[in-house]
Amino acid sequence: MVSFAHVTYFVEGIKEAFNWSRVIRLISSSKQTQYTLIKSFTLNGVIYLGTLVLLETFYPNHHIFGYSYIDLTGYPLSLVCLVFNSRLYAKIAQFEQNTTGGSFDNNNNLSVIMLYGNMALFALLLKMIPVVGSVLAFIIYCIVMSYYCFEYKWMKHDWSIEKRLTFAEEHWSYYLGFGLPGAILTFFLSTLKASAVFALIYPTYIIMASAARPQPVQKSATDRIPIFFGVRIMNQWVTNLWLRYYRQSKSYVSLPLNTLDTIKFSKRE
Repeated sequence: MVSFAHVTYFVEGIKEAFNWSRVIRLISSSKQTQYTLIKSFTLNGVIYLGTLVLLETFYPNHHIFGYSYIDLTGYPLSLVCLVFNSRLYAKIAQFEQNTTGGSFDNNNNLSVIMLYGNMALFALLLKMIPVVGSVLAFIIYCIVMSYYCFEYKWMKHDWSIEKRLTFAEEHWSYYLGFGLPGAILTFFLSTLKASAVFALIYPTYIIMASAARPQPVQKSATDRIPIFFGVRIMNQWVTNLWLRYYRQSKSYVSLPLNTLDTIKFSKRE
C-alpha cells in the first residue's frame, strides 16, 4: 500500500537531482572531466541545439522534397551525436566513479536499444489516452529519465536489466522526484529539441546519480508498482518476433536467453 512516506522519498529524489555541489567539485578537481564536458557542450549545445535553433529561427518554413530543413538536418545530426555521446558519457561515468577497469559502453547491446525504444513508445502510447494520457506519460517520463541517469551506476555493479527495472519500480516515488527536473526541461519540447537538451544536461545527472541513495534504503520498506509492465510486454513481443524470424532461417539458430538481458544467435553447425 502506498504510504505518506513516499512523499518524503519523492522530495528526497528532487533534492538529489539538484546536487550541483558534487558536479562542481568533480569539474573543479578533474581536468579530464572538464575537457570531456567541454566536448559534450560543444557537440550538443553549440552544434546540435545551436543548429536546430538557427534553422527554426531563419528557415522555419523551408522544405526539400516535402521535408523541412530542420528534419533533414536534425535527425542525421542526432544519430551522429548519439555515437559520440556514448563515448563521452562513459568517460564521465568512469571519472566520477573512479573506475579503472571494465566498460560502460551500453549502446551496442541490442536488448538495451530495444528497451529504450519500447520505453519511448510506451510513453507515446500513454500520451494518446484521452484526458489523463498526458499526465500518465509525464509520470512515466520522469521515472524513465531517472532510469537513464542511473544506468551507468547500475552497469558498474553489473546489474541485469530486469534487476534495474525492478529496483526502479520498488523506488518509484524517489525516481519520480529525481527525474522531475530533467523531465520538465525536455517533455514539452519537440522530439529533436528534447533530445538535444537531454544530451546537454545528461552528463551532470550521471554525476549526481552516482552519489545518490534511492529511498527507501531498506527493501522491506518498498512498495513496488509494476510501472514497466507494459514495457516488458512490448519487449517480449518484439523478442518473440525476432526469435521467430531467426528460427525460420536456415543459417541461424537461437540460443537460450533471458528476454530482457540478451539476445544471442550462433551459426548452426
